[in-house]
Amino acid sequence: MERQALYEKYKTLNWEQQLGNLALTLSNISKQCLISRQDKLTSMLLREAALMIEWSAPNVPSQYHYSLAAIQKECLKWQRNFPIEEAREILSFNRSHHSETVLMMTNLLDEFEMISIA
Repeated sequence: MERQALYEKYKTLNWEQQLGNLALTLSNISKQCLISRQDKLTSMLLREAALMIEWSAPNVPSQYHYSLAAIQKECLKWQRNFPIEEAREILSFNRSHHSETVLMMTNLLDEFEMISIA
């Protein structure tokens, strides 16, 4: 039932807000995946990110579909195989990068800001 409530709220947002929420979820994954006691939460967040991409697809400009599909595919693969102790830092870096990419799609973060943050 939680998933349905999330979907109902999510679908009322415009595409920029939807991707902003996705970026936040990806950022949370990048932090939580480094904490082994948060493995269940990380797995749930990976699934949530994949769902958010699915729900956003009809509203997002088509030029972003390929990138979002790739992020979704990666999230689902990570979710199926998580946790992998040796790969926690890779997942963290990867999700952080994707969070910035999604923010750039919405113009909430430009390339200059992304470089200056790194």
